[in-house]
Amino acid sequence: QDMEQFYELWLKSQKNEKSEDVASQSNKENGKQIHMPTDYAEVTVDFHCWMCGKNCNSEKQWQGHISSEKHKEKVFHTEDDQYCWQHRFPTGYFSICDRYMNGTCPEGNSCKFAHGNAELHEWEERRDALKMKLNKARKDHLIGPNDNDFGKYSFLFKDLN
Repeated sequence: QDMEQFYELWLKSQKNEKSEDVASQSNKENGKQIHMPTDYAEVTVDFHCWMCGKNCNSEKQWQGHISSEKHKEKVFHTEDDQYCWQHRFPTGYFSICDRYMNGTCPEGNSCKFAHGNAELHEWEERRDALKMKLNKARKDHLIGPNDNDFGKYSFLFKDLN
């Protein structure tokens, strides 16, 4: 996924360079150089969230964005998630239900324990994948360093606190 994003950015930069070359060449052919006020504007340091595509103009606005529920959901959720997982979403109790193993779990999908080895294994994989997403988001400064409120994902990170 990172490589895809890197490749897309590279493609965009190649297109921008080509279009700038064509524009500057046509201006030179006309014997005119067009100056825009933005050519002399100071470059400001903006905050850009590549996950959400949002630009923020200030630190305060940026902190508001990265602490929003909508942003945090994007940190942990990708479109592929619905296709690669087959079992229930983990509940935070990473052990197998004894009642299920005995064939008598009355809670069904509401049970907080895994129903079988396959589900437990998938829950552990999901937890690891979510931890990697969290670490990448922190590394990219897309989540505050002291932010430990992850909504429905909070239980997955109890051991990180």
